[in-house]
Amino acid sequence: MMPQIGVSKILVADIGGTNVKFGFNIAGAAQDYHRLFSTRLLQDGDPILRLAAMVGDVIVETGIRPDVLVTTVPGFLDADEDKVLFAGNVQSLNGRRLASELSSELGFPVYLERDSVLALMGETVAGVGIGSTAVLGIYLGTGVGAAFIQNGKPFRGAGWALEIGHIPFGSEGRMLEGLRTDSLETYVSGRALQAIADEHGAPINDVFALSAVDGNSALNFAIEAFIDHITTAIGIATVLFSPDILILGGGVCEMSDFPKERIKALVERKGPFGQTGQTLDLRWAALGWRGVLNGAPLAVNAHLQRHAPADAALAMTSPTPFAGGKTHG
Repeated sequence: MMPQIGVSKILVADIGGTNVKFGFNIAGAAQDYHRLFSTRLLQDGDPILRLAAMVGDVIVETGIRPDVLVTTVPGFLDADEDKVLFAGNVQSLNGRRLASELSSELGFPVYLERDSVLALMGETVAGVGIGSTAVLGIYLGTGVGAAFIQNGKPFRGAGWALEIGHIPFGSEGRMLEGLRTDSLETYVSGRALQAIADEHGAPINDVFALSAVDGNSALNFAIEAFIDHITTAIGIATVLFSPDILILGGGVCEMSDFPKERIKALVERKGPFGQTGQTLDLRWAALGWRGVLNGAPLAVNAHLQRHAPADAALAMTSPTPFAGGKTHG
């Protein structure tokens, strides 16, 4: 999808719990270029200045000055689409008006979108979600995110709907830094999987394969519980949202030996499909992190429709265009 007139060069920053990934969508097409920075850089110093420096490096490296930056938010985004209410895996962003502060540094507009929403938008226009009228996406990465898009529009509630990783879950007293005790993300996420791997002395990339070797091992017990928690959460979500297509993605799903067929069978059993006589249409995300690049034009168009007057005022009062420079070390 082409962005509206005047916006053809979109820089995308995908802020995750591990890396900040940059890429471009130009004239409606996702570009091959990508650049990674460690998310740890955002915790060391002012995260706005750090992000601005990263953008500067990308501009200098590519020679492309974007019309707009679309950046993901891995957490609770305020209804004003500016303030980060809470990002458990990037807590330096908490309370910051990320869009307006970063735009002031860069000299061009910055639009925020929840990471899962932007990734799912991409799947609906260029991936496995094409043709869906009610698509639910659940992403298992460093954290856990979800989005629901019906008739092309994301469900937002009052601003941060489907922050699924923060729902109350379990009663074992599990804790991870930055998260409430016994939230879903403490049971089901890349961080939770890393905790399992560390506890059992296994490389995280091999935990599913090693678990299958000995069905009576402590590692197998932990991985079986992990799978049970994943499928329970997904089953609950299918009851709540009644999607015609369910898309699962994220780094955990892309790991070698991740039991996709077993996950599908368990979700089908735990969801309402037997009672309703309907078939589970589960698809695995095809675009990876590039989903956010493909989804960026949709996000820009939607934002312009909601905030065009404010964006026009920003363009008229923007400071000298950001020249870039390596200031983050």
